[in-house]
Amino acid sequence: MASVTRLLVILEEDSRIKLELPNGIPGSVDEVIEEIKNISGLTNEIRLQYYDADFGSWVNLTKTSDLKDLATLKVVQPPPVTLVFEPVDFSVNEANVHSQDDASISSSACSDVTLPVSDASSDTFRKEQWPKVFIIPTFSLSTESQLEAGNAEYQRNQVRLTPSSKMISDILERLADKVYSYRSYPSDADLSEVAQALTQTHPCLKEPGSFNHSYGWKQRLKTKMYNYRTYLKSHSSSSDELTVNSVKRKSPTDAHPAKNIKKPRRAESNHYPSLPHGETPESMEQERIALLTEVKKRNNGKTIREKMAQTFAFRRQEIVNKKASLEDIIERWPALFEVQEINAEFHRVTTIPLEARFMEKLDEKCFELIQVVRKKGGATREKTKLLPVVEKDTDIGTRREIALKCLIINMRESVDDLVQEFLVSEKEEAEHILQGATMAIYIIRDAQAAPKDIGIILEGQEVVNELPSVANAVAILMGLLYVLNMEYPKTLKQTFEYIQKVLMELDPKGMTTKVKKLYDQLYSTA
Repeated sequence: MASVTRLLVILEEDSRIKLELPNGIPGSVDEVIEEIKNISGLTNEIRLQYYDADFGSWVNLTKTSDLKDLATLKVVQPPPVTLVFEPVDFSVNEANVHSQDDASISSSACSDVTLPVSDASSDTFRKEQWPKVFIIPTFSLSTESQLEAGNAEYQRNQVRLTPSSKMISDILERLADKVYSYRSYPSDADLSEVAQALTQTHPCLKEPGSFNHSYGWKQRLKTKMYNYRTYLKSHSSSSDELTVNSVKRKSPTDAHPAKNIKKPRRAESNHYPSLPHGETPESMEQERIALLTEVKKRNNGKTIREKMAQTFAFRRQEIVNKKASLEDIIERWPALFEVQEINAEFHRVTTIPLEARFMEKLDEKCFELIQVVRKKGGATREKTKLLPVVEKDTDIGTRREIALKCLIINMRESVDDLVQEFLVSEKEEAEHILQGATMAIYIIRDAQAAPKDIGIILEGQEVVNELPSVANAVAILMGLLYVLNMEYPKTLKQTFEYIQKVLMELDPKGMTTKVKKLYDQLYSTA
């Protein structure tokens, strides 16, 4: 049992209390602050300092390991709120604003040494995708008080708030913390979205002369994210996704800052997750070996699912970092190629369901997609004439298959590059042809054209079979591309981009021209 820890807490110059911690020193500074608030009745935001005997002065408390029994703490409370307003002058030249923004970056964001609000990487895996609408987090009590008054003044007199360097620091810290909870490497478009959300939520922070009233905030946040990642690299035990790109961690052939960078390319929330707390590559390897034994047992799905979830980070690092061959992955992780586990792994990587999302979004515009493509002329019309006509009573599997084939045709790509069809009597010929296929979905049909088997080929190997429909096969293939960290095939790049950005809603920003055009045709409200 932990011994009682006693601390002397200085609330003010003439106010001191004794704090007893029956369970010893807590694991975090936030817990110490909560204990002090509970016993003292303080409700506002505070920070703590401890007396460092080595330096003979008060030092900010950043970790509880600096505390000992009978130590002395001092409570530091925020200063009174002071508001500074100035009239909005919309005649300011935008070029001047940009130069002012650059100066403010070096004076605030770059010099900012405040620690992150919380360790964003303390939870090993991210739990959700980048939101459709970015919600601005709550700032410190002092900052929120100033913003509340500033927004009220802006509404009355169109007078904007001039934030202090401390206020800017707090805003950037909280924003960086929130952004990192979604993405470690946000895009320029992501940061623009956050900056605009900030000025829309708090209009008193709008910047005069900026084309969108938030350009300077985006620039500051961009620099802050760089500083935030740098801090986490050196202070966090769960930052493998950052340290993997450091020159020290790279092989001699890749020892260049810009070479072989391992970043999410297709909105993978957990592209390179850290190992679970307390685990090592050696302990995870033992779990993998144990998993091989479990796979051979009957009716053992629950144990397999648990062990696959437990070894996710180890497996993902192996796939992304070592670029293991498909043959090696099949040998080391045979359970990964079960349909259920492909769905589960895709969810771990992206935080969204695979087949459920795919089918939902495909069905949403299935008829419209077929109609839009069939109305086109030229070669597109000639190719769609070869497809069966979809009626209201057409079964859902056939309807989805035709919609996906129309999608491929619309992108001016070849259906044969993805789907290869054979009769049962052609099975031997099919096996020979598919051995040379890099990536394909095969369909074996009987004499009545009914599918007898549908499967997926990768690098000449059958990795999944007995799928219920072509649509399921396309969804599972999409999942495998993410799970195995494989590139989209060049001949079907537009089709898979549409599936990613429109059907799966993964990073919908920045669609290519063809994808955006079809999206607008299907989802336009006009």
